[in-house]
Amino acid sequence: MTSVFQESSFPSGHDSLVIDPVAMNIINRVAEGTMLNGELLFKGGLLLQGTLRGSGEIAGKLVIWHTGQLQGKFRVLGDLYVLGHLGGVADEADATTQVECQGTVHVASTGICTGSLSASRLRLYDGGVLQGPFRTLKHERSLPVLDTTA
Repeated sequence: MTSVFQESSFPSGHDSLVIDPVAMNIINRVAEGTMLNGELLFKGGLLLQGTLRGSGEIAGKLVIWHTGQLQGKFRVLGDLYVLGHLGGVADEADATTQVECQGTVHVASTGICTGSLSASRLRLYDGGVLQGPFRTLKHERSLPVLDTTA
């Protein structure tokens, strides 16, 4: 399956975001309409088109598609692309969602982040929503310890 999303609302000369899970070597997928809940581990990245709740780790890139939602405590060992919902769908911050990203967090024009984010870098595209707190990770402290049991 090849899915491509491109930020097209930018005038020429501005940044664009192209998502191609096959070219990004993402081998796992949670399809639209599917909900997973629990302690989860994905090796090889994840294309999230459904709902993922709980805690765990994504070893690779994580793409939260337009229809996708991530809630809980997760560690991403690659880049994170938010085109859907990270956290709850309400307008206020979601204190129960905490995500640590070793790479860059990209919040697309359709992305909504209400959870707490910690990452090396942040790219917020025009129209993207960042409601929850964001903290930049220091290079000497690659990832803080996240207690996924609580």
